Amino acid sequence: MSGREFHLPALIGNLSFRVKLAQTRNEKNRMDLKVACPDVEIVSDFEEILADDEIDLVVITAPNDVHFSYTKAALLRGKHVVCEKPFVERYAEALELFNLAEEKNLILRIFHNRKYDGDILTLKELMKERDFGKIVSFSTRFSRYRPEIGDNWRFKKTIMGGLFYDLAPHLVHHTVSLFGLPESVFLNLFFEREGSVVDDHFELTMYYPAMTAFVGGDMFERELRPRLHLIGTKASYVKYGFDYPDSVNVKPENPYQETNLRSVFKTSPDDEEYIPLLKGKHYRFYEMLAEHIANGLTEDEDKELALAVILTMEKAMESYQTKKVVNVK
Repeated sequence: MSGREFHLPALIGNLSFRVKLAQTRNEKNRMDLKVACPDVEIVSDFEEILADDEIDLVVITAPNDVHFSYTKAALLRGKHVVCEKPFVERYAEALELFNLAEEKNLILRIFHNRKYDGDILTLKELMKERDFGKIVSFSTRFSRYRPEIGDNWRFKKTIMGGLFYDLAPHLVHHTVSLFGLPESVFLNLFFEREGSVVDDHFELTMYYPAMTAFVGGDMFERELRPRLHLIGTKASYVKYGFDYPDSVNVKPENPYQETNLRSVFKTSPDDEEYIPLLKGKHYRFYEMLAEHIANGLTEDEDKELALAVILTMEKAMESYQTKKVVNVK
């Protein structure tokens, strides 16, 4: 899904890249690829990609259990790498791979595409322009109504399976990009759908010196809760619903969403101002990557943010296992 919906459209739409090979053993994926990208050669083995000297960049959208091994193998063969989130389970593993990339003078990027969502971009601009006073809390959620368990590897007993590993990387990334590493975390995981073998609902609390962030996701939302909610002593911002379009892979003519999603700045319960929502800028991920590869730039903020996400999530899982608040710093 990730390769089809997020990576291929952005790569095909960017003249700096030519997609040469795609690996899949799934027959439906093979058929879809032949229709969408008739010039792309489909292979069954990862080694065929690594052995091709023409390949400069490997994009890993395979299941989570091979993220570490595939990334390491590609770096050792001299390829730049983009790896889907969740990257790896442990901070030490992430550090090992980033250090290997640096040693080989290669670029390693984690695909935190949600940093380019229109709503988080809108909120960041608003925080620069408006006076919220002292920020006291921030909430960000991915809540949906999906009561049935589909035939998806993400909800099977596997490495980094479950909703926490699937969606929390986006939300933790939003939070640390706004407020930095938390001082401590507490995580609760829930198994709510009939037959669930991995979590399908998570609630993560991230504690900062003067504020608290609430990060969550669940599968039984029948009544909308805020997608983003920032509360300060002088003002608040709240946004409901998912951006439309969800992914913007080509720079649009109109930079604003044409929706009626609720997006408001409030200074009191009765005083609110509609805030136009920016469209996403997901195309910037591969635009910037092309610039970085061309200019040999291996260091940027994405590395530090990616490492912060891994560390926060590792400590969160420790919290869930011990049922205690765990220090991050």
